[in-house]
Amino acid sequence: MLKLTKTKSSEWLGNGFGSGTAEWVVAGHENIAVKKLGFYWFAVDLNEYTMFNNRQVNKKIARSETKNGLLEILETKI
Repeated sequence: MLKLTKTKSSEWLGNGFGSGTAEWVVAGHENIAVKKLGFYWFAVDLNEYTMFNNRQVNKKIARSETKNGLLEILETKI
């Protein structure tokens, strides 16, 4: 079973900007970050990059609609 460690708490960004989501990493694999973007949860590798529209972005490992679903996918990939 994978465990997550919180690296950044959610924060209030001010009126009109809403709030920022919390950020997590997989315990024992600190190079894998777990983030919620929009309606989906993503796992990205912080050590590997890919080019997208001439921008360097972190390599996406997995995506799911729920955090528990993402952890199940990660357990099979790690």
